[in-house]
Amino acid sequence: MRRFLVFTFALAACDGLAVDQDARCEALNQSMYDCLGEGFPEVSCAGMSDADLDAFVDAVEESECEYWRDALPQDGDLRASYCRLYDDGCSAARNPVPAHRPTRYPVLMVNGIDVSFAFRYSDRIFFVMREVGGHDVHFAIVPPYDSTAHRAARLWQHVQDIRAETGAEKVNLICHSLGGLDCRYLVSPGGLHWEVDATHEEIVASVASVTTVSTAHRGTRVADAALGLLPDTDRREALDSIATFVGEWFTEETLDRDVDLRASVTALSTTQARAFNEAIVDAPGVYYQSWGGFSRPFGSESAAHDERLAEVCALDDGTVAVGTFTGEHDYLATTLIGSYEMVGREDEERPDDIEPNDGLCTVASSKWGRFRGCVPIDHMEQLGQLNLPDANVRTGFDVAYFYANVAGELAEMGF
Repeated sequence: MRRFLVFTFALAACDGLAVDQDARCEALNQSMYDCLGEGFPEVSCAGMSDADLDAFVDAVEESECEYWRDALPQDGDLRASYCRLYDDGCSAARNPVPAHRPTRYPVLMVNGIDVSFAFRYSDRIFFVMREVGGHDVHFAIVPPYDSTAHRAARLWQHVQDIRAETGAEKVNLICHSLGGLDCRYLVSPGGLHWEVDATHEEIVASVASVTTVSTAHRGTRVADAALGLLPDTDRREALDSIATFVGEWFTEETLDRDVDLRASVTALSTTQARAFNEAIVDAPGVYYQSWGGFSRPFGSESAAHDERLAEVCALDDGTVAVGTFTGEHDYLATTLIGSYEMVGREDEERPDDIEPNDGLCTVASSKWGRFRGCVPIDHMEQLGQLNLPDANVRTGFDVAYFYANVAGELAEMGF
């Protein structure tokens, strides 16, 4: 790898020619590919200064492959890699440092469609919530690739276990992605109590609040395409997009034959969402709030996108809440680039406009209860994994601080 880069740039120097950024970036990608193989996400050098690119080239020359395997994030952002490897080019957190303000009730974090390591909340999120915020935090693992009813039943068991363990009267639910539908189903008058040995009053009395983060309350077009509900969309392409997110075993054949897997994807479809929302109404006495997420492929800029972003991230009082957005976008995880445009084309009257989204869920679809605003990170980064620095190098957004602050605000409300 080192010899390749040295040869490339030495040859250009000998010829007395300036190597333009595209060529230098291509050479860097080739070297990274030689080192890391097909799993390596191609990086974009757009917007990088010559000095930054030179620093990354030097870093690759001086490092062994295993260093990059350990440090390269799946968004392909070299600045993030350089931060992790050399503690250089990092950003300080721009969202507030969480106050030590424990919630009245324990916090139960609920996962989305998958429960593998890469799709769980990171250890750092739990550490910051507990050690900095002072919160009593638990993690609910509900069955992956299963129906909302089955997942909610397991969630109810977690709630009972935590109440028995802690002596708490209630819990606060913070639910990511598909987990938000499970949380709503759990407490709704039209939901779980019909299927378990518990009354609706008993279940509702056990839950103080439901916070959803990037939950597709109105569905996502990726699920529609995977189920064959969008005639003009390549179903196999949609399945490939989901497969890169939830696992290579996810294929058209498994979706068709696995009833539980199909149920979990169906729950995310736009058609099912309408029926779900009509039946699964909010429970009186439970506080509901939501957050949406957004990102851009390779952090690309678009005035039209940012104008629309300001509209969809606006709160009820007209103010715009966009996390710590600085005008520089997060790099969308490369595994979500294939689904980004598909997800964002939700308005048939504006087929060329892409709705702000995080790769799997639009901001508009994520709104439920009291909408609290947008976080400038993609669907996967919302879990704090992917070899990312503590604070996003582009936006300064610290996802662990975010969750700790969400819990701190619940504490202020008496929850």
